[in-house]
Amino acid sequence: MKNKLLVGFNKSPAMRKSVLLAAVLGIFSLPSYSFASVSTFTDQSAFNSQGVIAFNSNFQDFGTGFGFPVNPFTRGGVTYTSGENITWGFNTPTPYNTTLQTLIGNNSSIPTTLITGNIATGYNMFGFNIGTYGTTPISITVNTNLSSYLFSGLSIANSGAGLLDYKGFIATSGEYFTGFKISADNVNPNLAGITNVSLGNVSAVPVPGAVWLFVSGLLGLGALRKKAQA
Repeated sequence: MKNKLLVGFNKSPAMRKSVLLAAVLGIFSLPSYSFASVSTFTDQSAFNSQGVIAFNSNFQDFGTGFGFPVNPFTRGGVTYTSGENITWGFNTPTPYNTTLQTLIGNNSSIPTTLITGNIATGYNMFGFNIGTYGTTPISITVNTNLSSYLFSGLSIANSGAGLLDYKGFIATSGEYFTGFKISADNVNPNLAGITNVSLGNVSAVPVPGAVWLFVSGLLGLGALRKKAQA
């Protein structure tokens, strides 16, 4: 059987060209499959373990009272474009916040639009701690170069009681984050804030199709080598 295969291969120039083409494609054409998808995390350690974190920014330097960063305000690869950026922390007048973390949010008079921001190009990991004063459900929208993802009706920890939740998002290969919005689902009084804002990248993992092309390329080169030695 092996001899018949090699004989057929030797007699057909077209077949030799086809095998050579398959070899080249198999080794050098590892395709990038881009399809819209975002994974979510609620545990910061699990999120961080997925890749390499480039930025992890907080706002402790603004102190424990109300602070007003400029608009827009950039830190750690994120530009905060909220209507009026505001920070607050421990000892901020009751009942807004008792968490030991200093949070950044929006001091705008429109309660349904809380926090907006742009994300530096090239990061497929985006996460943060979040808390809110008030009982309004929260929606988080994350935008990528390929799509936009809405996570609505989220129950967020009460930062006024010193509590924070974690929200992490990871985009698929070939997709990276470009911005986000955190908003209230209704007009109840609310003051949401975030901190420990992380950006990073997950190491690429070969997809099955790319692995098969790579293997077929090696097999094709092996057949050519046997032919040359015959």
